[in-house]
Amino acid sequence: MNDLLKEQARNLPLNPGVYLMKDKQGTIIYIGKAKKLRDRVSSYFVKNKQHSSKTRRMIRQLADFEVIEVVTELDALLLECRLIQEYRPFYNRQMNSFEKYNYFEINTDNDELSLNILSIPTNKNCFGPFSINRKLSELKQILENLYGLNQNNYWQHSFSQQTTTLLAQPVSTMELLGAFTQDNQLPQKRLEAAMLLAAENHSFEKAQKLREDWKFLTRFFNQNKKLVLASQTNWQLLSIPVGSKVKYYLLYQGLVVHERILTKQTFSKYTPNELAKKKLPSKKPKNIQQFSKDQVDFINILYRYINHHKECHLVAIDDPFD
Repeated sequence: MNDLLKEQARNLPLNPGVYLMKDKQGTIIYIGKAKKLRDRVSSYFVKNKQHSSKTRRMIRQLADFEVIEVVTELDALLLECRLIQEYRPFYNRQMNSFEKYNYFEINTDNDELSLNILSIPTNKNCFGPFSINRKLSELKQILENLYGLNQNNYWQHSFSQQTTTLLAQPVSTMELLGAFTQDNQLPQKRLEAAMLLAAENHSFEKAQKLREDWKFLTRFFNQNKKLVLASQTNWQLLSIPVGSKVKYYLLYQGLVVHERILTKQTFSKYTPNELAKKKLPSKKPKNIQQFSKDQVDFINILYRYINHHKECHLVAIDDPFD
């Protein structure tokens, strides 16, 4: 264990921030975030049986580290994401392969309905990108089975025998598009009805499979809500208390375009719309028709943080450029 690094870690501040672990060549091999830098970085220099084998290997290669202090834990999360995408450290797995994220298309060309997984988005009825790349195939299969879009599949043939008459294509299209853009939960409800029917017919193995599919869809579309919220709400103001001050962020389609810190007294004097106009970017951001692969992690991080921290206050605001 490097005693010098251990001592340096002990002298770090108890502030939020990001730490960059380096090997002997100065290469960044891991990037992490911390609510309290001193506690988090020091934990690497204490023998701990709970350290994973990957963490232990990283520690053995560690020759130096540097830290970047920020104001809030959210700042640390967003900065960590940006730096991982920039440096691609060997020991970071999450947010390190965003170019592999894929899109999910609901294609209605030639009056036929088909579902497709794409690496490059199309301009119509294409959603994502989704980081759960390996699970998109499972999503595609579940929805194809549910809406009778793959009649050559054995499970689809077996499944359709215990369901009502297959839906007309416009109805299937409406339900699928609504699930991705409005969270209508109609696919989950159809799966639940099919599951109950299978149980009533004593097809318990089929009912169990349908229940697993229902759970999968529920998790997927709950995650999709973040992208839906970001794409449908242009301007928002997020505020977070920081001691005697407040930090607020101006958001455009789920991405931070400006941030500022004010005293609580000053902050309380203005409405959210007035705060948004205090310091605008030089140009109005372009409308995002389709999120890029390097944007989706920021959006997921942002809204996940908001959902799990009650002190966050998020409001929709008018276009500050008007």
